[in-house]
Amino acid sequence: MKVKVKNMSWDNEQKKEIETIKERKITVRLSDADCDRLARKCGEYGLTIGELIENFVGDLVGGTCSNGSDERDYANKWFERCWFGMFPEETLLKFLLYTGYDVYDDFLEIIDDIENGYAELEDYKKDQSAFDEEEIEFLKTNIDDWEKQIAEIKSDYLKKNEKADWEKEVEKVNEWWKAKERLINE
Repeated sequence: MKVKVKNMSWDNEQKKEIETIKERKITVRLSDADCDRLARKCGEYGLTIGELIENFVGDLVGGTCSNGSDERDYANKWFERCWFGMFPEETLLKFLLYTGYDVYDDFLEIIDDIENGYAELEDYKKDQSAFDEEEIEFLKTNIDDWEKQIAEIKSDYLKKNEKADWEKEVEKVNEWWKAKERLINE
């Protein structure tokens, strides 16, 4: 007799994900004709447009509510065969995600820390009595460490993308992060 053992870790993770399901506002640019076609396609199968998109996204990302392995495979094949899947831009964001950096903790937060550190040093120059000398030395050491971390990322990225505009790429990463956070926290 076989005993079925549930994967408790997976069940708990699945429950946590399900608890975060809520309506999200995502803007999609479509022609009137495509809206009509989409509504008709969904209507023929008794789905709302939202339900169709929910199911497709779930399959595309192997998400919380996926329809199964075949559907995930087909959705990924579709994605990889589209121009954006076949010929992706070599962006800084792609570099960070593909090399395993946490976009916020390993990059954006460090950039903010550097800016805030320099602002504190400027405040120190204006009013040295408000700061302890040890704190300032500690801050300078941290700024140096943070700048080295960012310089390493920049060097690694620019080795493969020599013509990239670093400042524009950093701004794109920041914009992506803000959009992701808005979507999650709406």
